[in-house]
Amino acid sequence: MELTVDQMLQQGLAAHKAGNSQEAERLYRAILQVHPKHPDANHNLGVLAVAVGKPEAALPLFKTALEANPKQGQFWLSYIDALVKA
Repeated sequence: MELTVDQMLQQGLAAHKAGNSQEAERLYRAILQVHPKHPDANHNLGVLAVAVGKPEAALPLFKTALEANPKQGQFWLSYIDALVKA
């Protein structure tokens, strides 16, 4: 049985919260293979990148998330934080 995008996102979030960043990254990237502009998958992948000290890699992900959903305040905060860290 194939997972829906929402199911993959929920599993990615659960893995992320549990500290399993490799599984979370795998799931977020799988979502982006199908939906490259998916705001939550882009944002969460960016959060993972910042967490491992790669804010430069996070910036385009946050930008894509913001372009898809500019009203999401957390996306702006994450983007600004990554800009400062970069």
